Order: sequence, then structure tokens, then C-alpha cells
Amino acid sequence: ELAAGVNRERFRREIQVAAQLQHPHIVPLLAAGEQGDLLWYTMPFIEGESLRTALERKRKFTVREVMRIVHDVVDALAFAHARGVIHRDIKPANILTQGSHALVADFGVAKALSAAMPISGMTTSGIAIGTPAYMAPEQLAGDASADHRMDIYAVGLLAYELVTGVSPFTGPSPRETLAAQLTHDPQP
Repeated sequence: ELAAGVNRERFRREIQVAAQLQHPHIVPLLAAGEQGDLLWYTMPFIEGESLRTALERKRKFTVREVMRIVHDVVDALAFAHARGVIHRDIKPANILTQGSHALVADFGVAKALSAAMPISGMTTSGIAIGTPAYMAPEQLAGDASADHRMDIYAVGLLAYELVTGVSPFTGPSPRETLAAQLTHDPQP
């Protein structure tokens, strides 16, 4: 659905930037291209599971495990942020475990989609890319000046969920999840 209005050249440029991120805690993008109307990119297969899968299995993480995971994720984010790249979609599904390490996947993909979306009919500040339960308030608002701090906010939400087993902000619909983000404090 997105492919019809995507600026393909902009998407390619953003994916190329993401592909240059070579870090032990970032799943690399190996290649990208297009086939007909389909834009694609490839990443290596990671032996392990996502944190989302582990949480769905009701896995309990120790505080030590959460700190190790958060350390790896923050290390990857610091590397990317120093190079001007923001993830924009930190969530359990985008964090993979491999042995005792955590790897951040889909780096730069949300930015590539956001940057490549057509502007006609909407303002750039009206485009919000991400997952509602993990988006910072400025990201929810589609604030064009939002920066790397939205990734740091998402890491806090991720850590909360790993410690408690539940997301700090949930609702029966994306709209109610967004409202919870803006109007409720998480349970201590």
C-alpha cells in the first residue's frame, strides 16, 4: 500500500545510510532494491528470537538480563545517533537476542519510509511513523523537530515492559493506546 506513493529515490538514499551502520548490536542491511512496484531490503538471518516472542511466551527477565539488553540497545543507538541516524521504532519486535547479546533490527527503515512518503495532501509534521505503544509524545504528534531522544524514550518503555512483563501504555485500539501515552502515568 505504501509503495504506490513512496519517493523511491529518497527511500533508496535512506536505506543506503542505514546500510552503512556497522555495529555489533545492529542487524545490518545487506542489500536493497526494487522489483516492479515492490521495494525490498535484506538482512542476515539471526539465530534467536525477538523480545516480543519472548514476552509472548511469558518469559521473565531478571534485572541483570534487562540491564544487559538495555546496554546493548543503547550502545547501538549511541553509535547510530552519533552518525545522525534515528531508529524511530524501538520496540520488543525489533530487538533480537543472539546468545547473550541483543541486536537492534530494522534500523533506518522507519526513517526511509517517513522520508519517502508523499507530502501532497499532508504536512511533514503530520506524518507519524512508529508503533503507538512505544512512541514518544513528540513522535505521536508528528513533530518534525523530534530527534534522537524519541529512541531513548522508547528504550525506557522497552525496559519497563521487560521488567514488568506488560507494556506501560496499552489500549484496545491504537487510538486509545495513543491517548494513554498522553494522559496516563505508567503503574510504578
